[in-house]
Amino acid sequence: MLKVLALEPYFVLSHKTFLEGYARHSRHRVVIWSLPARKWKWRMRGSAYYFADRAMEALADEAPHVVLASDFLNLADWRALAPARYREAPTLLYFHENQFTYPLGAEAPGDFHYGWINLSSALAADLALFNSHYHRESFLAEAGRVLRRMPDFVPQGLLKSIRDRSQVFPIGIDFDPHREALQGERRENTVPVVVWNHRWEYDKGPELMAEILCALKNDGVPFHALVCGQAFKGSPAIFGQLRERLGDRLIHLGFLAEYPAYLKALGSSDFVLSTARHEFFGVSVVEAMFMGCLPVLPRDLSYPEIVPVRLHERFLCDGARGLKERLRDMLIRPPLEHREEIQEAASQFDWRILAPRLDLIVEDVLTRGRR
Repeated sequence: MLKVLALEPYFVLSHKTFLEGYARHSRHRVVIWSLPARKWKWRMRGSAYYFADRAMEALADEAPHVVLASDFLNLADWRALAPARYREAPTLLYFHENQFTYPLGAEAPGDFHYGWINLSSALAADLALFNSHYHRESFLAEAGRVLRRMPDFVPQGLLKSIRDRSQVFPIGIDFDPHREALQGERRENTVPVVVWNHRWEYDKGPELMAEILCALKNDGVPFHALVCGQAFKGSPAIFGQLRERLGDRLIHLGFLAEYPAYLKALGSSDFVLSTARHEFFGVSVVEAMFMGCLPVLPRDLSYPEIVPVRLHERFLCDGARGLKERLRDMLIRPPLEHREEIQEAASQFDWRILAPRLDLIVEDVLTRGRR
């Protein structure tokens, strides 16, 4: 059994789900060092110093065989600052997101500094893992564009080096609570329920969600809407308008902090809608699919990787108009014959399947050793 030291400066949402699920299902001992999820820019700048200090204090403990870090850690700083028995451990860097291609809010100035941290970390890692093919390709493309902004002395071969030392590994999900919530016969709704279960932030396209649902309401299409997901300070103003605009069509608005309540909401919904402008993987959509929701998703981003290819034309849509018209058609004529196949597609991301694969990657990185 190996000791895997996981370093997570931003321990929330998919980052937390990933590490806790892997720790439960791995055959190795996964030790998590984490920091609360706030002040993300300061986490990217300073968490390596904190973890290096913590490693100094833990010198009497067993040294890790492999370090598994997330993209919020400046891995180059960690490798420069950590005590020898920690920095000599081979490193895996897991990209949940990256700051080159993460869309900026309208009020945010262009700042490539944090993307450069991601680039340095990828170069310092022995192996970089991206949570989707879309993520890896968009990161490398944008990193190349940013490198071309350098006025001179542009280093050659950086992106090839990262590509050669990178793989795609999806986010694992512990579906045991979902299976428990699915016990018994699924109740079919008289009026179909659409769930929108994403972070309440600009990159998830909440304005488009409201536009689509309000248009369908005005057209007299029968449905109920359930809008959940975690809210943050400064969430888009549209969430304060939904109750008035959707009226009795809106059966829930707000974050479901209790996980059983969240799973019950998914299990009682018929469709999951995404209006995202940005999605590197899509945990919330995969969870809803596993719980029996039929997806209505953009054709781009990471979504083609989570829906079976033969069902792309059924569930992936082009543009805002495509999403609205597809949801309208499915509300009127629900394609229930595809529900089991959609659930099976989601089940491929179960940690029961993925943890043994990640264990093999960890073992291979250890065997190969430091670059």
